[in-house]
Formats: sequence, structure tokens, C-alpha cells
Amino acid sequence: MRRSASVAIACAAGAAAILPATSPAHAAAADLGLVIPLLAPMLPGQTGWVGTTWAATDDVCDVRVTAAGAGVTVTYPTNTGTYSSLSKGDSLAPGHIDYVAFHLSVATSKLVSLTPVTLNYTYVEKADGATTCTGTKRSGSQTATLPIVSVTGDAVTQKTSSVTVPKKTPVWSQLVFQARKGGVDDLRVTVSGGPAGLVVSYPQERAYTQLNAGAALPVGTDDHAAVKFDATNVAAGTYKLTVKQSYGSTTDSNDLTLIVV
Repeated sequence: MRRSASVAIACAAGAAAILPATSPAHAAAADLGLVIPLLAPMLPGQTGWVGTTWAATDDVCDVRVTAAGAGVTVTYPTNTGTYSSLSKGDSLAPGHIDYVAFHLSVATSKLVSLTPVTLNYTYVEKADGATTCTGTKRSGSQTATLPIVSVTGDAVTQKTSSVTVPKKTPVWSQLVFQARKGGVDDLRVTVSGGPAGLVVSYPQERAYTQLNAGAALPVGTDDHAAVKFDATNVAAGTYKLTVKQSYGSTTDSNDLTLIVV
């Protein structure tokens, strides 16, 4: 029986230890800087928000940061459009830290690597005593590292290992899945096995169940599929079932423990 995928992140282990601290490439003063130059690991084909931490040594405002990396598509929050700013506004006081987030999409063909991501930023160094965002405009560039990690095993991981259902009444249960590779489209799930008398059914009287958010499962995301268990004619106890996940020409199987109480 095939088992769930496991993440192979050896390339990312120790990355923080070998990365030197970076400093602004052409900033006039170190008023604003990246605290940790290592981003959260991502999988090939994955899309998601990634945060970076910044610190200030002077009063700064109108902070704007853009990002770029090979094999990585970057988009920004809708309220800024072409750049990202700080989570609590666009200003930062000396000695304080805040976060700047980017929405990254990694190409499906991207290989395991430590990918440099260039962060270009501008800000205004506030004039002494200024109560508005006035002062000297500064700019800089720093490099962060995005670990691209690989997976082995099945493209879909079944995260639900057991369900508990009452004997007295049929109930719907949610089985949670996560995609670890691309190409998981039109995912169909069936449950088989178990004791005599157990009745398994699916939404809309279909012969299978599908994911709640849609047939496709994007890389790195979770979704659930609903399955109805009728154990009214089953003795209380613990039973082993088989869950099959089919997508394209692939069918994976995993165990599911059914507990009838």
C-alpha cells in the first residue's frame, strides 16, 4: 500500500547558519534593514504568502518593498498593487520591527535550490521633529534566500488518519488532504472495506466524493472531502478502512481507522 508523501528538506537544513548577514547595497544609511534573510520553504508549484521581517534604526515612513527571483512570480496586496509595505502601516519607529508580505508562486518546473530573492526598497527618513512623512528619500537592496524543497512519495497526503462515528445515527465526516506536487486535478475519493453492515455514501448520491473547495488541489494547500458513515448495524469497535484518491491516471491508497462508539 502506498503511503503519504514526506517532505525532503535537507537542502534547507542549516541554511540560516551558512547565510551571511546582508546589508543595504546602496542605501545612504542603515535606517531600515532585513532582520532574517531566510524565507519559509516552498514546494515546486506552490503559491502562498511569505513574510519578511524588517527593523528600523531611525524614524522611517512611506516604506515600499518589491521582490524578484528566478522561477518565482511575485504579486502584492491589493491595497498597494505594485509593492508591499509594512503590516501595521507604512511607518516604523527606531528599535521596532514589522513584517512585509509577498504572494509568491513557484514554477512547477523549479528544481530544489536555495533561490536568491532580491528585495528592493524605498522609504523616507523623517526629518527631526516632523509630524508628517517629510524628509529624505532613501533606497536600498537586500537579498533573501527562498529554499525550494522536494517531496517523495504520493502527490496527495491524507491528513485524516481516523474518524469516530456514533452507532445510533449516520453522520458526515471530513477527510482532509494536502497536495505536495502539482497536477492534482479532478480528485475523487472513495472509502471501502470495514465490517459487514457499514454503509458509506457520498454527497449528491455520487459514487465518490470530491473536495469542498473544488476538484483541483493546489500544491501545499489543505481541503476536505465529506463522507457519510452509517454504522447503525455495526458493533461498537475499531475497524480498518481503505481510502482511495484518484486523479488523472493515478490512484493512491491509504488506511483509515473507523471508531464506532
